[in-house]
Amino acid sequence: MEESGKDVIRPIERLGGVKPPAPDWFNEAVNAPSEEGAVEVSGAKIRYSAWGEAGRRGLVFVHGGRAHRNWWRPFAPSFAENYRVVAFDMSGMGDSDWRPSYSLDLTVDELFAVIDASRAADGGRPIVVGHSFGGWVTLAAVERRGERLLGAVVIDSPIGTPDPDEGYTILKRQDPKNPIKANRIYSTLEEPIARFRFLPNQPCAEHYLVDYIAREGLQRAPSPQGGSGWTWKFDPAHGRNFEIHYERDLFLAARCPLAFLYGQKSAFAAGEGFDHLRGRTRGRSPFVIMPATHHHLMMEQPIGFISTLRMLLSCWPVRVGN
Repeated sequence: MEESGKDVIRPIERLGGVKPPAPDWFNEAVNAPSEEGAVEVSGAKIRYSAWGEAGRRGLVFVHGGRAHRNWWRPFAPSFAENYRVVAFDMSGMGDSDWRPSYSLDLTVDELFAVIDASRAADGGRPIVVGHSFGGWVTLAAVERRGERLLGAVVIDSPIGTPDPDEGYTILKRQDPKNPIKANRIYSTLEEPIARFRFLPNQPCAEHYLVDYIAREGLQRAPSPQGGSGWTWKFDPAHGRNFEIHYERDLFLAARCPLAFLYGQKSAFAAGEGFDHLRGRTRGRSPFVIMPATHHHLMMEQPIGFISTLRMLLSCWPVRVGN
């Protein structure tokens, strides 16, 4: 959430933690009723929210790193008329339990456990939509159990060039010279909200959205000075010593249809890996670029994001059987 440096963008810093006004569509969306549930996966309780009737096609949203399921709450009701919409907190984030250690396999287990517990598969094979780190999780789910999915949408994930023999491997090892620090305890709620920033760094003019996800990402915690304060919900150890590995070039032999959505101004929408991705998916997968958006494109153009994803889902994937 935070990084030192003079070029850091804190979109709502000038508001000083005061909640900004929000449009009617947003207030209606975040106040729309949802079903709240939890499922235990390998000793950790995984929290999820669901909208729409069970028995409809499942549409499961996967958040990015250090985020939480409520990043999707402003958008989920817009799809609930046609889908059983589900969003969940990965272990170590949001309101789900923390673990002694994390792995991509465990996160994929969490995804499918939530699909079953929330009845997102009652209407046939669900569609999974993953943003950023959630896109890696989505691709890993396709690699392991893609036959259970009707389709998978990857939103602005940083994807490199695979080794021709080994596939994709992304390693994040803990540097012993850079020990994990506990999340800071703030004395007031307003201070961390004002300091909130996106990773990667980017602007966002939709201040009500920034304020909302910041507030939903905080929780009460005991203060070292006594009493209580506020701290971020995510486990700072998540993502350390983390290995992401795909055995093959998924974009040539995916186990379910894939689609991709990127922000035009995103740092991940350029470079050798991105060019490889576009080349591999040409003629195989829809590939949509949202104009004038960065990595967190749904926060910059929320209505545009809803419209784009609705349009994509209306004509893709081509459905065969369930």
